[in-house]
Amino acid sequence: MAFNATTLSAACGAADTNIAVASVTGITGPNNTTGVGITYLFVETEAMLVTGPPNGLVVPVQRGIAGTPASAHGASCPVLAGLPTDFGPIVPAVKAQQDASPSGSGYGWSAPVTMANTIVASGPLFHTTGTVILKTLTAPAGYIEGNGITIVFDGSGAGLTWDATGNIAVAGTATTAASSVTFVFDQGSGKWHPSRLA
Repeated sequence: MAFNATTLSAACGAADTNIAVASVTGITGPNNTTGVGITYLFVETEAMLVTGPPNGLVVPVQRGIAGTPASAHGASCPVLAGLPTDFGPIVPAVKAQQDASPSGSGYGWSAPVTMANTIVASGPLFHTTGTVILKTLTAPAGYIEGNGITIVFDGSGAGLTWDATGNIAVAGTATTAASSVTFVFDQGSGKWHPSRLA
C-alpha cells in the first residue's frame, strides 16, 4: 500500500484518543482476527495506531506507539497514513537522535505558525501564514546549532520578507507563495543565515 496524505482538521491534545482529519482515504480499522487493515498514522514526530474504523472524519487511535512521544498537534498538521510495513522501523524522536541527524531528516512537518515580527519555530519544518515581515526567529526546543529550519511561506507572494533588524543576518524575500527558505543559526554571530535572498 502507498502512503495516503491528509491533514488534521482540528487541533488535538496529547491524550486525545480520537483525532479529526480532512480525509479518511486509506485509513481503516484493524481486523484483530486476521490482522488485516492495520493502519498507522504519523503526525509530526508521533506514530499512532488506528484502533477502529473511522466515524465520519474522526479516527480512533492509540497515541505514541513504538516509543514515539504523544504530543499536541495543531489544526492543518500533515498526517501520513499507511501500513506498518510502509513506515519500516519507527524510531522515537529522542534528543540523541535529533543531535545526530540533520534538521528535518526523518521528521514530519510541524504545526503552522502565524507570521509575526517574532516567531517561535514549531519544529525544523513548518509553514507560516500571513505576510508580516519576520525580524526575529526563535529555535524550537532541542534545536542544535548548524541544523537548518525550513519555513514554507504560505501567504501571498507580496510581503513574504525578513529583514536584518532582529537576529537574521541579511534581509530577503520568499518572492513566491508556497516557496521555502532554510535558515541556519550560527552561535558565533548569534544570527540566522537564510539559504537564499530572493
